[in-house]
Amino acid sequence: MAEAGWEIYAAAAGALAITIAIYFGERAYRYIRMKENKHVGTYGFNFEKE
Repeated sequence: MAEAGWEIYAAAAGALAITIAIYFGERAYRYIRMKENKHVGTYGFNFEKE
């Protein structure tokens, strides 16, 4: 089996970076919506602020 070139590692790192950026972007959006007491996509659960 041949060794993986640096391109494979760069592509994997890029895909991981994009995935993490999307995750944190959605998380920030959700926290902003909660702070404004607006509906948040909570996958069927209700968020009640104390």
